[in-house]
Amino acid sequence: MKRTPLLAAIALLSATSHAKTWLLPIPQSVEWTGYQLQLDPDFSIEGATNLFVHEAAQRYHKLITKERWIPYQKNITEITPLKTRKDTLKTLLISVQDDHAKLDFGIDEAYNLTIPDNGGKATLDAVTWVGALRGLETFSQVIIEDDGTLVAHSSKIQDEPTYPHRGIMLDTSRNFYSVESILRTLDAMAYSKLNVFHWHITDSQSWPLHLEKHPELAQKGAYSSSQIYTTADMHRIVQHAQSRGIRVIPEIDMPSHTASIAKSHPDLVACVNKNWEMYGAEPAPGALDPTKNETYALIEDIVSELADIFPDSFFHAGGDEVNSHCWADDKTIGPYMKKHGLTTDQLWAQFEDKVGNIVEQNNKRAMIWEDAIVVAKADLSKSKYPLITMFLIYLHAVNQSYNKPNIDVAVQVWTTTPEDIIKLGHDIIHSSSDYFYLDCGSGGWVQDDHRYISPDQKATPGDTFNYGGTGGSWCAPYKTWQRIYSFDMTKGIKKQSGHGQVLGGEVALWSEQSDETVLDAKLWPRASAAAEVFWSGSYDMNGKRRELGEVWPRMNDWRFRLLKRGIGASKCWLVRCVFQ
Repeated sequence: MKRTPLLAAIALLSATSHAKTWLLPIPQSVEWTGYQLQLDPDFSIEGATNLFVHEAAQRYHKLITKERWIPYQKNITEITPLKTRKDTLKTLLISVQDDHAKLDFGIDEAYNLTIPDNGGKATLDAVTWVGALRGLETFSQVIIEDDGTLVAHSSKIQDEPTYPHRGIMLDTSRNFYSVESILRTLDAMAYSKLNVFHWHITDSQSWPLHLEKHPELAQKGAYSSSQIYTTADMHRIVQHAQSRGIRVIPEIDMPSHTASIAKSHPDLVACVNKNWEMYGAEPAPGALDPTKNETYALIEDIVSELADIFPDSFFHAGGDEVNSHCWADDKTIGPYMKKHGLTTDQLWAQFEDKVGNIVEQNNKRAMIWEDAIVVAKADLSKSKYPLITMFLIYLHAVNQSYNKPNIDVAVQVWTTTPEDIIKLGHDIIHSSSDYFYLDCGSGGWVQDDHRYISPDQKATPGDTFNYGGTGGSWCAPYKTWQRIYSFDMTKGIKKQSGHGQVLGGEVALWSEQSDETVLDAKLWPRASAAAEVFWSGSYDMNGKRRELGEVWPRMNDWRFRLLKRGIGASKCWLVRCVFQ
C-alpha cells in the first residue's frame, strides 16, 4: 500500500517514540530506571544559596504544580508503561560548587540530575549556579501528570552543552519591541537552554536607544518618544536575562546601516536620502564617515557607555554590507580615498581596525559579521591592541572553561564558508542565512516592486518570480524547524593548531516584516530546534548523527508545552491537529 505523507508521519512517530519523557534539548546522557514516583504533597526544592537559583527554585516549583503537564503524544505513540513505587519524591536537593561565578562566555553549565527509584530525595549537582538553572529546567520536564497525580520519572541524567554560545539575535530597530515582549523571549530562551540574547538594537531605520552621553541620537532617530529603550529598560533586560543564565550582547551596527544617526549628526553619515538600490543594501542607505575624528569620538562614547550597562565580555560592532558607491561618491570621502590611494574595502578595513581598538580598550572582545573579514579583509588581530588590554582579556579568558583563550575577534558567519574564516585563526558563530534566518520566506517588503505583477496570472517560463521563485524574499524559502535541525555544526571543519573554533550558533530574526505581534510565532518552536543542535550537538556521544525521526515527537510535544507556559509558539503539527 502506498503511504500518504500523513500516514508516513504517524508511522514514524509510532516507530521511534520510546522515551519515558519528552526532553528538549535532549541531554548528553540519560538512564531511565523504568519507574515513576509520585511527588509528595509537601514536595520541596532545597539547597539553593545563590539568589538566582533560589528564585528559579521557587519559579519552577510553581511552574510544575501549575503546568501539570500531560504528554501530547500519548494517544498516538507507544510509550513503555512505567512501574510505580509506593514511596514518594519528597525533595530535590541542589548542590552548587561555585555560587559566585561570573555569567560570561564559557561558564560551566554542566549538571547531574538523579531521581532515585525508591523515592525520598532527588539531587541536582552543578559546578556553577548557571548549571543549576539548566538542571532545574530539565527537572521540570521530567515531571508530568499521570491519572491526576504529579509523577517524576526516575532517571540519572548527566548533561552539559556542546557549545558555549547558543543564541537568538533580535533586530529592534526596523520595528520596535516592548520590554515585556523581550522579557518573555528571555523566559522562552531559558526553557530551551539558550544562553545568549544578541540585541541588534540600532540600524538605519531607527535609533531606539537612549544614551546619557548622546540623548540626541534617540530624540531625533527613534520612531517616537514611546519607542525608546531607556537606561532603566536596558538594566531591567540585563537583570532578567542574568537571572535566567542568559548573556546579553549589544550590537551597534556600523559603519553601514547608520542612516538613523544622520538625523542628529548629518555631517558624520554619507549617502543619506540617496537611491538605496545604488547606495545601500536596503532602504534607507547610510554609512558613517570613516575619515573624520568626530566619527570615532562618537563611537567611543557609545561603546564606553554601553560597556558599563552590559557586563558581558563581548560587544558586537556590526561590520556588514558596506556599499562601495556610498563612500566613493561622497564629496568628502571620495577625494580622501583618491588622495591616499585607498579602495572602499581598504578604507573599510581601516575603520574596522580602529573600532576594534575602541572595543578592546573598553575591555570587551569584538564580535562582528563576516563581511569585515571576507570582503574588507580587516585584520582585527590581537597583536594590534594595547598590551594592557590584551592582558586583561587574557585573564578573563583563562578563567573560562572553553578550550584555550582566544582574544581575537569572534566572527558571525551568515553567507560564507565557515572553515575559510576558521583557517584565518578566527573563532566563529554559525548564523547561516540558509538555515538560521527566521525572517526568510515571507515575500518582499520593498514598495513599488513591479515583479509581483504576473502578466498571465499563471506559471510561465517568463515568470519565475511568483511561481517557484523567491517571491521577493532574498533568503527564501521559509526555514522550517526540520531544516534548522538538519544543520551540521562541524561540517568541513577540522581542529588544527592556529585555527579558530566554533563557539556556537545563533538564529536571527530581522524585523523588516516582524514586530512583537508575531514575535513568538516567528521564534518558536523553530529556535528550540536550533537550541538542541547548539546544546546537544549535531551528533550524540557515540558519534551518531541526530535524526528528525527521533526529535519529531519531542518537538511536537514541546510546542504545546511552550503554549502552556505562555509562549505563543507557531501552529501545531498536522498529526496533532488531526488526532486531537
